[in-house]
Amino acid sequence: MVLIGLVHAVSLIEPMVAANETEGRLLELMNNYKFDLMGTSRSMMELLRGFSVSFMVAALGLGALDLGLRRERSALLKKVAQFNVVWLAVMIAVSLRYFFVMPTACLSLALVVFVLAWWKLPAGEKA
Repeated sequence: MVLIGLVHAVSLIEPMVAANETEGRLLELMNNYKFDLMGTSRSMMELLRGFSVSFMVAALGLGALDLGLRRERSALLKKVAQFNVVWLAVMIAVSLRYFFVMPTACLSLALVVFVLAWWKLPAGEKA
């Protein structure tokens, strides 16, 4: 999860570059055309950047939680792995609908890792 967050952070560093005149016009509009959102003026690029940063923070936060709990009892780790499986499955559904192959592949790889962790961890005793 931390790796997904860090890889995603790279996309925030590199500026978008237009490949042709049409893309240039689109990027210009996304950056400069502002519209009112409940009293604030935002561009589409600002919204896109905000959602992108939110995804990065979520992935890094979940990864930090996962690493922070790595020495806990297996029953807790199994529940955390299960939570990651559900979150990743939802993110893959979103990725299949709205994104491209690279984020879908990274999310799918992480899903496989957490499914295997969930499957291999013993259930443990109920506390």
